[in-house]
Amino acid sequence: MELLDDAFVEKEMTYWNVPGMAVALCRDGEVLFEKGYGCRSLASKEPMTPFTLSGIASCSKSFTSAVLAALVDRGLLDYDTPVREYLPDFALMDPVATAQATVRDMLYHRTGLAGHDAMWPDDTVSRDEWMHRLRYLEPNRPFRSATQYSNVIYSLLGHIAERITGRTWEELVRELIFEPLGMKRSCLTVEEMRRDSNYAVGYFERDRHGALEEMPAWEMNVGAPAAAVNTCVHEMMSWLMLHLENGVHEGKRLFSENVMQQMHRGCVDMDLFPWSYPEIPSCGFYGMGWKSFFYRGMPFVFHTGELEGYCAMQILLPEQKLGIMIQVNRHKPLSPFLNEIAYTLIDHALGMPDVDWAKRLHEFDGHFGGTHYDWRVNLLPDAPVPGTCLSHEIAAYTGTFESKAYGKIHVKREKDGLILYYKHWAFPMEHYHYDTFRIRELKEDTIFVTLPMTYHYEENSGAIDGCYLKLEPETSSIWFQKLDEEPVIF
Repeated sequence: MELLDDAFVEKEMTYWNVPGMAVALCRDGEVLFEKGYGCRSLASKEPMTPFTLSGIASCSKSFTSAVLAALVDRGLLDYDTPVREYLPDFALMDPVATAQATVRDMLYHRTGLAGHDAMWPDDTVSRDEWMHRLRYLEPNRPFRSATQYSNVIYSLLGHIAERITGRTWEELVRELIFEPLGMKRSCLTVEEMRRDSNYAVGYFERDRHGALEEMPAWEMNVGAPAAAVNTCVHEMMSWLMLHLENGVHEGKRLFSENVMQQMHRGCVDMDLFPWSYPEIPSCGFYGMGWKSFFYRGMPFVFHTGELEGYCAMQILLPEQKLGIMIQVNRHKPLSPFLNEIAYTLIDHALGMPDVDWAKRLHEFDGHFGGTHYDWRVNLLPDAPVPGTCLSHEIAAYTGTFESKAYGKIHVKREKDGLILYYKHWAFPMEHYHYDTFRIRELKEDTIFVTLPMTYHYEENSGAIDGCYLKLEPETSSIWFQKLDEEPVIF
């Protein structure tokens, strides 16, 4: 039996509107299957191959976890020593978390902070300045009480490694992982990836079953430790085989068995999928840059990644010494597609009874839950409130505003109305009611949030002194203080 039937793959890629995919599978230290499907570029029609580079997004977290594991092996870091003992200037708003938070807490996403994905990427600050901004984020959960997936905290973990070693995160990844594993074309910036002759263009689908649009790429900069690895399924086989061999590559031990087991062990609860079947529970666990659950009773260790026109899934079945890497050049939400390909591959590789995973998971096209969620989040009802008006002249709403955590935003009056400039984006401001405006599709990591922006005025003078932006759906709105500065357009 073929591990993947071409007709099945083509049918599913058409259904999910996937332009290109590359897949590889290894077992018992050998690559048994690697193949590309579709196009890496719709314009050029060049094929996607096992050697095509693309972003693996949050699968990068396992690389940052491995960098920290190497420091544990070398005695430079302990998972359970408070971070403040390594970095005295580290602080969060919660004094308990400041004093007690460890690298283990951060790897498990249990600092008390929500995602705050609108904070990154940001090329205007250093990683040291980025760390100091975190103390201004109000926690939405008590320390260690909940698992809240956080790119921000994984970015901080990379900086912790930098401060301990005096090396950049990029240097550490290359030295500790890429070079020993022979991952010669794998890289950590979009600029470097696009200098390669074989990389995939990322695409985005604005409307389900609609036309694909090319998606502009992000450089991760301060957020790199959470999502910056660009690679191909061929080179990822060395990475997965390292994990399946408990830290040994070509007879040489690179990581101890202890840290390998700690990375893979699921330790905090996490809702994974909106689906649940006899073969698959809907809930699972998070470890150190790896998620886990049981597939047909077998331990299944994995991570997914979604970012800027790319989706990826890396998988380990440790007891079967089986690893799978899937990379596609289309933006989320593609969890059902990635999982149906993965489950089908596993069933065929292990001789399991056939299940029509495509039929099952098509039911979740447009239905979300767990870590499968849409790219669109709307925090406001569609209709503006009638009969309401602004309290000030329009010019009063312009200017530069600053959050100690998020940095500066700029509002300028242009011929079509007010425009919000945030980082490198411009958003028309639609009046919603009174002093609240609607901002449509502000980019936050993999999602586009439509959110309120509400101005505040000083009680005595009546002058506008700032505004609130609902940048993180799980927390209260973020305060931006008005500055005595003219707005800047980048």
